[in-house]
Amino acid sequence: MRLLLLLGTTLLLSLATAAPALAHSGGLASEPYLPRVLALDPPVPGLSVAVVEGGARLALVNDTALAVDVLPAGPARVEEPVVAPGGRGHWADRRVATEAATWSVPLLVGGEPVTVRGETVVPPPPATAGWWALAAALAVSTALLGALAVRRPAVAGVVSVVGLAAVAAHLVHVLGSASVPVDLPYWPTVFGTAGIGIGAWVAAPAGAVLTALGTRWGLLLTGLGGAVLALVTVSDTDSFADAVLPYAWDPTLDRVATAVTVGVGFGLFLTGFAVLRAMTPDTVADLLPEETR
Repeated sequence: MRLLLLLGTTLLLSLATAAPALAHSGGLASEPYLPRVLALDPPVPGLSVAVVEGGARLALVNDTALAVDVLPAGPARVEEPVVAPGGRGHWADRRVATEAATWSVPLLVGGEPVTVRGETVVPPPPATAGWWALAAALAVSTALLGALAVRRPAVAGVVSVVGLAAVAAHLVHVLGSASVPVDLPYWPTVFGTAGIGIGAWVAAPAGAVLTALGTRWGLLLTGLGGAVLALVTVSDTDSFADAVLPYAWDPTLDRVATAVTVGVGFGLFLTGFAVLRAMTPDTVADLLPEETR
């Protein structure tokens, strides 16, 4: 049984050191500031420019009969597009301020100068301590429930349902994040964003089935799934402090999903260790010298 404990511990530590942080799509991250476009000067009917991807890029829609040239920020063109009539363009522009300030981006519309005028504001931050408190409370309560389930198999079914809830929260987080990039195919982005978290999507339901069949392996599998979810999502807890999120839906929903995934996932991680210890009751005795047994 010591081998079982060693293998389980090795697996959990491997996940802790190797799991990538892929929960946000396209390399996007939360930010404390929000850029926004105020106006085109002069206005051009059919031409619009907006901030997309949580402020990371600008999007230009050209419904005019003229080509629109986004003039480069430096001596050489980097991402700045030339958008044909009826076309669209997206680019990251270093002229967009990353702190509270006004900014402008020059265009040529059919050879005539037009300026995109914008500003960057700093919205009020969320209640950081409250979100961390929610995640911590979920972690502690899940771990306590898991410890109880180890001793009382009837409670294990509740833990498996909690594991499924963590998977559902992770799905909400991933699906909303994958909707943000404007030029990436949706479902490949979903799977790329989930990363090894997909393994938890399989492990938690499988653990629930095994738990229903009355085996401790189900609770252990649920614990492993929770560990994966916590590890791939913990980097996104910066959303607890930043006001602007790369998330397509209500940012409060994303913070709730992140707190549930990380908090419950960490509690299930601890549950996995408790299950391993319960499955190896002879470990301490095996380590003692013969004369003290």
